[in-house]
Amino acid sequence: MGGGAWGVVPRHLIDPWYRAIFVRRSVRAYDGRPVGREAIGEIRELLDGFSPLCEGARAVLLEEGAQEILSGTVGSIGKIQGAGAVVVFIADKSHPQWQAAAGYLGEGIILHATSLGLGTCWVAGTYKRSEARRRIALSVSESIVAVTPLGRPAAAESAGAQVIRAVAGSHKRKPLETLTRGVAADQWRLGCREALEAARLAPSAANRQPWQFGVMPDRVVVRASGPDLMPVVPNRLDCGIVMLHLEVGARAHGLEGSWTFLQRPLVAEYVFEPAGDPDHQART
Repeated sequence: MGGGAWGVVPRHLIDPWYRAIFVRRSVRAYDGRPVGREAIGEIRELLDGFSPLCEGARAVLLEEGAQEILSGTVGSIGKIQGAGAVVVFIADKSHPQWQAAAGYLGEGIILHATSLGLGTCWVAGTYKRSEARRRIALSVSESIVAVTPLGRPAAAESAGAQVIRAVAGSHKRKPLETLTRGVAADQWRLGCREALEAARLAPSAANRQPWQFGVMPDRVVVRASGPDLMPVVPNRLDCGIVMLHLEVGARAHGLEGSWTFLQRPLVAEYVFEPAGDPDHQART
């Protein structure tokens, strides 16, 4: 098991990221305008991580060559076009939690971009990895795991993007009741349902939602569910994404807490801080 980390996302980011959860969508068509220096500056501040849970991952923002990296889709259907920049997500595979770290870090960057009015899209298998590698210096243990375009969404979505969205079912989510186990809902802490609803909205490869939540009065356990979508996306990367959504949703509703990584097939548990703990502000 790993150690806990109190107040892992800086407090000032919780509310804008929580709002972003409900408006975020995958954008594949952009209007070609530059992202803007202020937005670029804010996103760059997050690239090396924003909490201890990002350890084992980093990101690189490229303003040049975005289209070359993003042109890896087969044919024209669903091709990403017009993005002003691209963010490349990198994992250090020597770190024991690199998969969850990459998902957690990447989704933080995506939610922040969304809060700034930018479009994004998790892309794990249909980009030119060789083009990204050519532009980025990687250590022996590092690997590129995914990218996201950044840009201003186009006024109208292309027919190809609509096809991709329909095939992936990207707006559909499993009911919360099928994702949770543990104590009855009337024993959940106040704010826990809202946290789980935020987690339910987390994106995942092919919208598989490969996770389960074990809910107890004092914690929520995240468990990987189903086979990996290998070699493209391991379930634990998707679980890192859902961990961020769960934490942001919990803390937006007053449930401060800490994360502890667990042994497989479990991923991690978010342990709620005792109600009325006078020390939590020092840890946030």
